[in-house]
Order: sequence, then structure tokens, then C-alpha cells
Amino acid sequence: MIKPTRLSALALCVLTPAVQAQQLPEPMPLIEEMLVTGGQEAVRTSTGSASYIDKTSIAEFDTTDLGDLMAQVPGVYIRQEDGFGLRPNIGIRGATAERSQKITLMEDGILIAPAPYSAPAAYYVPNVNRMNAVEVFKGPAAIVYGPHTVGGAINMATAPLATERSGELSLAAGDYGYHKERLRYSDGVGQWQFAIDGLRYGADGFKQLDGGGDTGFIRNDINAKLGWHSAAGADISQSLVIKLGYADETSDETYLGTTDADFAENSLRRYSASTLDEFTSEHSQLHIIHSLDTGNVQWINRAYINRFDRAWNKFDGFLPDTIGVDNPYAGALDAGTLMSNAELFTRRMAIVRGEIDLRDRLSETLDITNNAREYGSSGVDSQVHWQVQTGTLAHNVKVGLRYHHDYVDRYHQVAGYVMRSGELVFDGVTDRPAKVINHAQSDALALSLRNEITWHKLKINMGARAEKIEGEVIDHVDGSQVSNTQDVLTPGAGFFYALSDSVGILAGINQGYSPAGPGADSSIEPEQSTNVEYGVRYREGALTLDAIGFFSDYKNLLGRCRVSDTGCEVGEEFNGGAVEIAGVEITARYLSSINQRIDVPFSLVYTYSESAFQSDFISGFSQWGSVQAGDELPYTPEHQLRLQGALEAINWQLSLALNFNGEMREQPGQGALEPDYAVDSLMTIDLSAHYQLNEAWRLELVVENITDEQQIVSRRPFGARSNAPRLVQAGVSVQF
Repeated sequence: MIKPTRLSALALCVLTPAVQAQQLPEPMPLIEEMLVTGGQEAVRTSTGSASYIDKTSIAEFDTTDLGDLMAQVPGVYIRQEDGFGLRPNIGIRGATAERSQKITLMEDGILIAPAPYSAPAAYYVPNVNRMNAVEVFKGPAAIVYGPHTVGGAINMATAPLATERSGELSLAAGDYGYHKERLRYSDGVGQWQFAIDGLRYGADGFKQLDGGGDTGFIRNDINAKLGWHSAAGADISQSLVIKLGYADETSDETYLGTTDADFAENSLRRYSASTLDEFTSEHSQLHIIHSLDTGNVQWINRAYINRFDRAWNKFDGFLPDTIGVDNPYAGALDAGTLMSNAELFTRRMAIVRGEIDLRDRLSETLDITNNAREYGSSGVDSQVHWQVQTGTLAHNVKVGLRYHHDYVDRYHQVAGYVMRSGELVFDGVTDRPAKVINHAQSDALALSLRNEITWHKLKINMGARAEKIEGEVIDHVDGSQVSNTQDVLTPGAGFFYALSDSVGILAGINQGYSPAGPGADSSIEPEQSTNVEYGVRYREGALTLDAIGFFSDYKNLLGRCRVSDTGCEVGEEFNGGAVEIAGVEITARYLSSINQRIDVPFSLVYTYSESAFQSDFISGFSQWGSVQAGDELPYTPEHQLRLQGALEAINWQLSLALNFNGEMREQPGQGALEPDYAVDSLMTIDLSAHYQLNEAWRLELVVENITDEQQIVSRRPFGARSNAPRLVQAGVSVQF
């Protein structure tokens, strides 16, 4: 069992509160309805743990990978997969990072994952490069932003509308065929404003496919905003923003990695069996945000429609000897089993590598499955903020009501291919039965209430979230239909007390919740936790520090089967029982100077984590398997660290960032790590340089992973995978 006192002692040893994750001056103010934390200054006295990353920090390394940006936030865990961050795996305070399914993702305060209730795995995440700010909040600060409150939430805020003409064109090119083009233009006339933002970026890829071929990607993203605000002097101030967006992607991405032995010879190798693997997607959205402000009452209404269609054609294993009727693919060798036991399937592995041709038998025919899915979500979210004074107490009351509907349609169609002279050849069979044909949908009605009370130097935040979730899954293969209803009440409270102008303390507790899926049967419990945090903030002159300890007591950990898991049906869920997770988050910032012209900012972000299952059990969930009490969670490193420093002058800047991720398990366990079931620690160093030629023109150079460190960062989904090698890119931008 984890002892919170151990972590309390560590937190008190470093009673050095934190600067939040921004590095440079705060951005142009965003309207409040776009932000969740309230902005940079609000974070400093918030009653819960929160971080605010401004647009300057996003631009510092020209970030396109949300995972890279999250390294600036303590308590956030990243599992790398493709090296470009196309589908990030993000977890917060021990919540599983798998496809970011246990965190709440938002854009401008609107749920943005494809189907956060029916299928929470986030195969779509907004392109962070076009964002104006990113907010991360954890613990009690996250209780009103469901459906997932066990870890925390991330809100990506788009740029506010400008009142006068402004525009920017930026171009970048780099290694492995990398390129990025972005054009932004906005203007305002009277009470109206509009903005257009277009982004295109891609690369040829750094993986080396046996037999040759692309392993890269291309993304397009265009967004338009139209805004209106009431005239100056109006009795009631109002604003309206209508936002339209479209994004697509084509990437030659695969679930297939390599064996450890092949990785040791060539860390960038890709097998011939993955030649046809390709991910394609289209995303469209309509968001309408209306706000009304009377001075002490603000009413914000959001209406939204999101659509996301994707198809992922990829190697999934080998077909069975015979195709049955009731269970057509029973006995098939799936890719996960193959790669986990490659030494037992030497002939099949030789086929996968393209080294030999198959014999005339179905069990040596490669299964290339097209996992096609259509997602949709829509809803209305209404929030009232009310400020009132009762004696010496100032109340900031927030009441929210949201109705949300989402769905996913899955159609996973199998095609057979034979290996001939290192190339995949279609076997001509067009009528094989599909693996999966189903429809899942959810309807959720949520009511949230929060009262932030300020009395002199004390701020208390009390709140609760009540939600009713109705879900249904229809399986079109066997004709079955399953439905369920979940009623949720999650309270929370926290406080911040300013001991002096420099020092403040905070503490909080909340009930965490992540709902079971719409097809879960009565034996499956939702994920529930009791989360506690406590810490200190310090700010004096050029130094700002935070130290926050956290402890999460899970009543039940929920596992969800994905295509990459073996021995289970897609969407099937598993109880993991009680789990305890604890840690310490430290962030710091210090601003020095060499002389009157050159500043030297420095920042540190550190996370210590420990975790333990509280019972013995054997699970059908392949990510857990046989578990003993005391086993640590997979993909939860004990230590994470980011150090960043810069030299800043009036017209130039040079930044250096060191990222360290400690070793971590890939399966539950305790004691010494087993090399075959763990990944080693990884340290990478990034550099960026910017030079302002004049008021309009700017040059930049970014080098990621300067030392070209490469190692296994994951063996999920199927086999060993590497982080990205050294990547160099140069760019130019002009404002007009």
C-alpha cells in the first residue's frame, strides 16, 4: 500500500511552489468564454492544480505535437507511438494514457474527442499548432468538466477575434520531407469581426519500409470564425462567435512494430507486411458561442456539432485455416500474439518481413483489416456565472447544464493478402465476413454547481457534478442489443490561503469518475476514485515555485479493450479493482539577466509518481493479465523531468530544453524491471533559435533530439517502436 505520508514529507521538503507552464509574456487576452482556468493570473491563486501554456510557449519550438507541449506540465504522462504525435496517448496523475481516453479534451470549452461517452479513445485531437493557449487542470479544479474527472482535463483555446486587420504567413521545411504552411488573417468592421486560419503540414516519414515506400503523413486544417459584439455603452454586453472547421489527414501509419532483435539492428525499420497500412480521416465542426454580461452575471451558451470519419487499413495478423459461420475468425493468429511470441512463429515472422512467400494455405494469408468508423457528437452547454457579496464574503457562483449526444458506427472489413517476392498481393476474395459491425450511442444530461468564496486571504471552492448517462450498443453481426444507465454524483472542494504576499497554501479533495461504456454489462463498474491534493505556492521577485502532492484512491480501475488488445472484443471492459496512485509535482521559474539587453529565463518541471494495485486477480484484459497486490501500473514512470533555459534579447532568442522520462513497466509488476516488459529511461534535448529581422519578418530554427537518442519507447500496439530521430527544421514568417 502507498503511504501518503511519504509523499507529504517529500512535498514539504520542496515547499517551493510553481510557476505555471508558460515561459514568456502572457498572450493577448482571450474572452473568458474561451478559457476554463480563467487565464494566467487566475491560475496563480486557484484552489486546485492548473497550468496555463500561452501562444509564445507553443511557438517557441513551433510545436505540432500536443504530447511535446504536455512535457511542460507536471503530472502528465505521455506514451509515444508514431514519433509525430498524430494520435497522442496522454494520461494525468496515473489515469491510463491509452489514446487519451481517461481525460476530458475540449476546444474552447467544448467537448472535442470524437465520441467522449460512447468511444472515448481520442483518434482526433485538434492541431495544437493553431491554438492560442492550452490549459490543463487536475483534481478539484476539474470536477465540473466531465465526463472524465479521475485525472483531469485539457482545454485548447483558439485565437480571439481581432478588432482590426492582422495576418501572418509562416513556412517551414526540414528533415524527412517535413513541411508546414500556415496562413492566418483576421479583421473587424464595426461590431463584426472575422478570421480565417489555414494550416497544412506533413512529412515523408522517418521509418524505413522493407522494399521502400512512404511512411509519412499530410494534414490539412482550415477554420473560420465570425463574431459580433454589442455596441459600446449597451446596457447588456453580448457577444456571438460562430466557428466552422474542417480537417483531414492521410498517414502511412501502422500498429506494427518490430521484434527487439530487429530493433537493435535498425530502430527505424518497418516490415513489408505493413506496406498497405494507411490512416485517413475527415473532421468537421460547427461551434456557436454566445455570451451575455450584465456586470455581476455572465451567461455563456455553447452549441456544437462535431463529425469525424476515419478508416485505418492495417495489418492485423493471419487468417485462420477455415472461416467459420458463428465466429468466422476463431483460431486466427492476431498481430499482438504474433509479436509477443515471435520466437514461436518463425515462419510467419519471415512472411511478415517479406523474406519468404507463403505456402498454399489460408493460415499464411495476411489479414489486412480496414477499421472504418464514423463518429458524431452534438450538444448544448449553458453556464451562468454570478458574483454576489454577502457581508465580508464574496461569492463567485457557477451553474452549468449540458445535454450531450454522441455515437460511433464501426465497420471492420477483412481483406486477404499473400506475400510474393516481398510484396503484398490481393488474394481476390471480396466476400469475407466483417469482424465488427456495430452502433453505439450515448445521451448525457449533466448539472454542475460551483461556489468560489473569497474571504480576505482565503478562497474556498465547493462544487458538485450530477450526471445521468444512457447508453446503447447494437451489434449488427449477432443481432444483440445492450443498454445501460449510469447516475453519477461527484462532489469536490478545495481552498487556497495566502499566508503572505509571497506564500500561499492549497488543498483539495474530489470524487473522480470515468463512465463505463454504453455496452457494459451489470458486472462492470465505472472507474471511481477519491483524489486528494495539497501543496504550496511561492512567488517572490523573479522566482515562482509550486510543490503539490497528490493521492488518488481508486475504488475500481476500468480497462477497455481496443483493436490492439488480444483475447477480447473491441469495446469490452474489465474491472481492475482498487488501485492507489500518489506523487509530487514541482514546477519552478526564475528570471535572471546577463545585462540590460539579455534576459535568462529558466524553468523546471518535475513529477514523481508511484502506484500499486491493491488485490490479486487474473484478468482477461491483455494489458493487465496476472496481477498481484502491490504491482505497479504500466506506463507510469517514477520520474519525469523537464529543464528549460533561454537567452532572450530584443530581436533574438535561443532556447534549450532537456526532457527526461524515467524507465517504466509495460505490464503490472513490482521489484526489478524485466527488460522484455519494460522500456528504459530516455533523455532528449531540443533547441530553438528565433531572429526578428524587423517588425514583420522573423526567422526560426528548431532542432529536436539534438543527440539523436533512439530507443524503444513502447511495445504497443504490436512490437517495439522508437521515438523520433534528430529532426531539424527551419522557417520564416511574415506579419501583415
